[in-house]
Amino acid sequence: MWFKNLYLLRLSSDFDLTPEALHEALESKPFLGCGNELREASGWVSPFGRNNEQLVLATNGCMLLTLAHQEKLLPASVVREELDTLVADIEEKEARKIGKREKQDLRDEIEFELLPKAFTRTKKMDAWLDLPNSWMIINSSSNTPAERLTHLLRNTLGSLPVAPPKTDMSPAVLMTQWLADDHTLPAPFTLGEACELKGQGEAKSVATFKRHELMAEEVQANLAAGKTVSKLALIWADKISFVLTEDLGVRQVRFLDVLADNLKDADPQSRAEKLDIEFTLMTGEVTLMLADLMQCFTAEPEPEPA
Repeated sequence: MWFKNLYLLRLSSDFDLTPEALHEALESKPFLGCGNELREASGWVSPFGRNNEQLVLATNGCMLLTLAHQEKLLPASVVREELDTLVADIEEKEARKIGKREKQDLRDEIEFELLPKAFTRTKKMDAWLDLPNSWMIINSSSNTPAERLTHLLRNTLGSLPVAPPKTDMSPAVLMTQWLADDHTLPAPFTLGEACELKGQGEAKSVATFKRHELMAEEVQANLAAGKTVSKLALIWADKISFVLTEDLGVRQVRFLDVLADNLKDADPQSRAEKLDIEFTLMTGEVTLMLADLMQCFTAEPEPEPA
């Protein structure tokens, strides 16, 4: 269950919710699937998998929940082929042209008829609420699925006071400083082996480096030419590697061997126990990492005048 991406949102510091209250709220909007008529549907399922009624895993003030989203796979090409055939038949039989609005109505009728026969695809997405540290973290690399989860959770709870984290410094500016050869990263961060650099102005050129020494001459030459860092691979405390993006996204997260060794030493005896241990390890380390990361973006206070 290790998260591969960290979509970061800040919770209001006065937001309060117990695991029991969260479980009860999630029960009001369970995942039921699309049925015959719906194009898509979302609801809450157990993080522990099928045949488990527990909708929340709680440890050390963090609460894990899981969204299931199902959609019907109805290819546009299939609908278009059916529509073209139907329009051609009507125009030939009635000797008239089909207008735009009528064509849309016919399209809707075709989709309604085909939906019950369509295949479905179901995806699950985890998130956790960290109330002591005012974080909501979603295992997503893009806005659309993350917003789907927050929208449903807001409807489920009645309110969800979250907002993107604020920083004193632009991530792109700070990452560019880190990568410049006369700057060093604050401990315990070290450079990884990948970055993306974006040019300014109308050209918007992009230079991507993978499995590359980032202090190498070609990287520094791109920085000297005016490019800024939009993505940067980092390693935190030799425990977590990730790619930081210019919009403060944490992508391609990998929990390194030291955490895997901790899990092995714990020797879980069941799937539920394994999930509990993984969640405890993950949230504990990510919480510390995020504290260090956000500290990097906090401006130093001005010295008091003598």
